[in-house]
Amino acid sequence: MKNFDVALNGACSININTSADEEKELAILFLDIRNFTGLMEAQPGQVVINVVRRLFTAFNQIIKNFQGKVVEIAGDNLYAVFGLQTGIREAANNAYQATKAIFQTVGMFNEAYAEPFYGGPLEIGIGLHTGKVFVGEFGLDGTSNLTVMGLPVNIAARLQAKTKDLNNDLLISEEAYSLLESDRDSFPAQTINLQGVSYGQQIRLAGKPYNNGKYLNGGGQDFDYLLAISG
Repeated sequence: MKNFDVALNGACSININTSADEEKELAILFLDIRNFTGLMEAQPGQVVINVVRRLFTAFNQIIKNFQGKVVEIAGDNLYAVFGLQTGIREAANNAYQATKAIFQTVGMFNEAYAEPFYGGPLEIGIGLHTGKVFVGEFGLDGTSNLTVMGLPVNIAARLQAKTKDLNNDLLISEEAYSLLESDRDSFPAQTINLQGVSYGQQIRLAGKPYNNGKYLNGGGQDFDYLLAISG
């Protein structure tokens, strides 16, 4: 394994790992907080940011509990992969179970906190896909981070973006759905076109409509649950 640094105008260095990226079949999850701008308008920005950070900490713990890894958090978006240490079938099922736990946590948050604090529910959209990607490390200023690149990553991101157009907060690609061991016949199928993808993508509408005025069932638990799992 060889590494070298490239200086760019003296501003920073790029730490490049010259060993070949590893090709792996992974489950890929993209998550977005849908009404983040509205939350920022409803309360002081720092308060909302602190709440969102606490939620993302909880999401990260859930993902870790199901053997996944968060690749990146940017603003109100989260991107994670499953299968770095498991086979693809287990990875897809772990990703799906993590997704269900994330929605449950959002439901608890809404029931205990969002309604009295914001006057309305926080909503998220998730896209879930599987496929072969390239896994490696890339970093700026001497720090290397996990990178996962390939068309399946783009498709997962586009699925998350499409949740709003289809008014369904969870879209699962047929590739990922075919690997699931539960709920195999529960979700309607649809073929859609995704921006930047030249062929139609068959997906499953696995979530609920947005803005329906109802909170997810929190099972009688309260915000203490969120505090506990997020540390």
